[in-house]
Amino acid sequence: MKKIILLLASFIITMTLTGCNGYEELNNLSIVTAVAFDKTDDEYELSFLIANSPKAQTSAKEGEAKTTVYSSKGKTIAEASKSIEQIVPKQIYLGHINVVIISEEIAKDGFLKISDWLLRNPQTRKKFYLLQAKDEKAKNILKIVSPLESFPSQSIATLIESNSETKSIASSITYSNFVSQILEKGYDPVLPSITIKGSVKEGSNEKNLETTEPESYLVLGPLAIYKGDKLQSFSTEKESWAINVLKGEAKEVNYNVKYQNEDISIETYSLKSKIKIKDKQNVEITISGIGDIYNINNKIDIQDYKEINKIEKAWSKSLTKDLTKIVKNVQSKYKADIFGFGNLIYKNNPQKWKKLEKNWNSKYFPNLNVQIKTNLKIDATGSLLNTIKEEKS
Repeated sequence: MKKIILLLASFIITMTLTGCNGYEELNNLSIVTAVAFDKTDDEYELSFLIANSPKAQTSAKEGEAKTTVYSSKGKTIAEASKSIEQIVPKQIYLGHINVVIISEEIAKDGFLKISDWLLRNPQTRKKFYLLQAKDEKAKNILKIVSPLESFPSQSIATLIESNSETKSIASSITYSNFVSQILEKGYDPVLPSITIKGSVKEGSNEKNLETTEPESYLVLGPLAIYKGDKLQSFSTEKESWAINVLKGEAKEVNYNVKYQNEDISIETYSLKSKIKIKDKQNVEITISGIGDIYNINNKIDIQDYKEINKIEKAWSKSLTKDLTKIVKNVQSKYKADIFGFGNLIYKNNPQKWKKLEKNWNSKYFPNLNVQIKTNLKIDATGSLLNTIKEEKS
């Protein structure tokens, strides 16, 4: 029994000492949780969002900021990074980055010009979220604090995750996803955009955490459409959700259908998209999904199978019309193959792709005949009138 007690005591002492050493090592690091890339004239501006560790042998003061943004400029990203290292008192650690924001200037100049720095750094995991700043400097995005999360980087990550699942306007894209799409033949990438609602000054103030209605907050915007590694344009909000549906990136979509001069709200889930290349001029996209009915006129008997069948047809017709319009917009307005039609041709027939590749975006992609088909089913219905009657009975 004494031996067991001695062994346990020895184990506890060892773990305590190891824990202290780990704490000291952690306390000597400046942990970067987000990075922003900006460009002004011929200089790059790099910004690190660093989690503030507690001061040695003291507790955090009330109102003390949990994060700090350090920025520096240079002719190259590496030069800007070295400059930040000279002003940050602790060793910089990039192993916990979960968000990277790039400015419009960086994106228009070419993402691959900065991607090398991220790729070659051995600490980064390459699985962080990548977002496009819109109408705002990328570094300002990192400064906005949220009452719901301790760190702005976590707030951004949570925002992109929740929106990609419930609204389908944004899609969660990692660094690895984005670079692989750039390098794929016949595929133009997209990125979710993010901007600030309100002023940077108010949003970066810790008092923004204390109010029931924040003065400033982050908002996910429409998709940023790229050609290769360069920003081409921004889609509209309606185009964004439709693009995600067509690409199979949408998780849930709340869709309104006009039926008997009334709006019926259908919560669509289990959405799937299947793209079939018939030939160099014809493409077929099949959208399948299941939906639940909400907000319906009580005069419509949704217990009647024939009525449900009519609603399904109206839903199918309306969605097909909307998606077809968006595809044509992308073809004519953006001329960027964000659906990867060309990539499917390349994979199925590399020799044919060689003949089409040079003029794909300018000539062949804009003139494709894209046919949208739908396979939509209503799974569950709900009637407020019937529910009230059941409650009374």
